[in-house]
Amino acid sequence: MIKKATIYEQLTALPYLSTYQQLIQGAIELDLFSHLETPKKAGDLSRKMNWNEYNTLNLLKGLYSLGYIKRQGDTFCNMPETSNYLVKGKPAYMGEVLTFFCNNQGMNLGDVVQQVKEGPKPMEQTQQTMDFASFGEAMRKAQSGIRQHELLEIIRTLPENKSIRKVLDLGCGAGCFGIAIVQDAPERKGVLFDLPSMQKLIEETVKISEMQENITVKTGDFLKDEIGSDYDLILCSSIMFLGLAEDAGFFKKLKDALNPGGLVLCLNEGIEPDYSGPWDMILGYMAFNLQGMPMGVIKGQIADTAKTAGFNSIENRGVLLSTGTYDINILRVKS
Repeated sequence: MIKKATIYEQLTALPYLSTYQQLIQGAIELDLFSHLETPKKAGDLSRKMNWNEYNTLNLLKGLYSLGYIKRQGDTFCNMPETSNYLVKGKPAYMGEVLTFFCNNQGMNLGDVVQQVKEGPKPMEQTQQTMDFASFGEAMRKAQSGIRQHELLEIIRTLPENKSIRKVLDLGCGAGCFGIAIVQDAPERKGVLFDLPSMQKLIEETVKISEMQENITVKTGDFLKDEIGSDYDLILCSSIMFLGLAEDAGFFKKLKDALNPGGLVLCLNEGIEPDYSGPWDMILGYMAFNLQGMPMGVIKGQIADTAKTAGFNSIENRGVLLSTGTYDINILRVKS
């Protein structure tokens, strides 16, 4: 998306990008867009919400200039896309996801000049971003809304969708993805698997979702420990950089855990071998790479390794999702 603009256009926009982010984040925190489903005047809105009228109008004018809202005289109202993605309660709501990733220290490159001159110097603050259990409620929100909606849209396109009965969400984080898949069909059961340090967070998510009868929580190191069996779908979201380190052995473990006709759904970065893209995924992992923690799956790695492990049908899709451009690999064993 950025690369569609000329270098000159990108450079002229650069000084304003921080202001852009702050404006949108502020509007999200105020939940402004939920109040603009019908046309509102700045004065009426500010009185209703006990906001300052002068700066309410300034915020509205800024959002109007960016195309998020439309204006007719003194009234302002959401554009259709804005309503779809930034009104709380809608299936594709992106507010929590944007808040999480915009505030994530892993997106902060630190001192680029120093790191280029002196080499990697791992920063404690960035390394702590890998401690997902410490994110708690923030991580749960970051896996909800638009991200669950997008995942279900992908799964519903699979020919196996109606035959999926048992699901494994491997490296599940807060567990919201696996729960969403199980909730999408009444006969489904699920296993949420992550490190022991994540158990409390995952169990809280299951309880909040009232899915205790349909979901089992399993903990351990999925590279070394047993992950269970008889799955119709195994979801691997952004964990394959770990699995690839184990070469074909990890993929054989996945294959052996499937029922006949089952599949593995992998959502990954899919970075081009020459690093020509996707720009968002390359920049998203730049902080870790600069600090000597190489991350990011190269496009084709998963397919090649999965074939070695016995997967003989591999479907590939490139999709722009709410958190970036993903390379989706669907692994199957066809008789």
